[in-house]
Amino acid sequence: MKNGDTDDLCCCEYYDLSNERNHILACLCNCVDLDEAVDNLVKGKKVSDQNKTGLTNTMRDRLRVPWIGGAIQVSFDSLLPVIILPLVFLVSSLSLWWTAFSFTTIGVFILLISNFFVRTIPKTKFFFVWTVTSIVLLYFIFEFVVIPFLEILVEENIALSVLIFGFIMCLYLMKLRANQLIAALDDESQLSFNGKSIEGFYACKICDCKIPDKDHHCVWFDCCISRHNHCLFLLSLFFAIAALLYSSNLTLTSVCHPYEFFKTILLPDDCSDVYFQFELGLSFVSAVYSILIAILLWLILMQQMFLISVGIPLKDWVKLPLSSKLCLGLNRLRPHNRGLIRNWLRIVCEITPKYTPINRDV
Repeated sequence: MKNGDTDDLCCCEYYDLSNERNHILACLCNCVDLDEAVDNLVKGKKVSDQNKTGLTNTMRDRLRVPWIGGAIQVSFDSLLPVIILPLVFLVSSLSLWWTAFSFTTIGVFILLISNFFVRTIPKTKFFFVWTVTSIVLLYFIFEFVVIPFLEILVEENIALSVLIFGFIMCLYLMKLRANQLIAALDDESQLSFNGKSIEGFYACKICDCKIPDKDHHCVWFDCCISRHNHCLFLLSLFFAIAALLYSSNLTLTSVCHPYEFFKTILLPDDCSDVYFQFELGLSFVSAVYSILIAILLWLILMQQMFLISVGIPLKDWVKLPLSSKLCLGLNRLRPHNRGLIRNWLRIVCEITPKYTPINRDV
């Protein structure tokens, strides 16, 4: 058993999930889930979800690096974006064909890996690390690859930094409110809001908590979205879209041949020769990636604005049949609908609520 003192561990040793002393060189040994998975594959049988979960947890526990006082754990699902994204950018900058191939492949990969992680590792940080890695990578390329082309004005760089700062602040406050709310809640099935009993608490298997007025859990921002932070979620989407589109336009007008639109706005015209130089190709790829992400975020923002207007939470919208979605959900009972204006006032004017357990002895 683990005695709490790890001074006697060498740099390659650690205590595993069973509190037994282990060595990182034995990472492929004594794995029952791996043996069962391989055995099922050889016999042509389907690998069960329980076996996949056990194998994934074992991999996460045994993926470690040597460190003083014992090997430290490295979550492989969180490590994937840090490796994959820079590699995709480097390969995509080789040619237009590689750009199309890489982005198509990464789209399919995200769909497959998201389905796997949601079923096997609900609390995975893969999606949030992907978001953070994208921000850091795009900003690094803009500041250290695009800016040296000397085509970007100081005022333009400051404006972009303000948009990025606005997004980061909204993201930080959104996650802070979510964490504060979870910390204030306990396992009580009934809670009170300002001393008055309320309903509408929904369990989140990722947060391991019942969230009041939950709209959905955003895996990319790694927090639940509800009344307490819904407005910040919308603002974060807005700032992200603005920053991505603005940075992509600045990048494309720097690496491509620009033209003037209404004599005041520069827009890219001919980008056929960007792949003849690595820096130009890398900048072009980052701009294309920014545009694609901005389009996806814009679709999410439009969906959120529509659902708020009609009073349907996203968690309820995804459960509607296709016939109801074609009717925009207007043919279904909408218990959360308070009218267009009041629906928006509940989101925009919401102050962080304080929830406390009901005193059942009274």
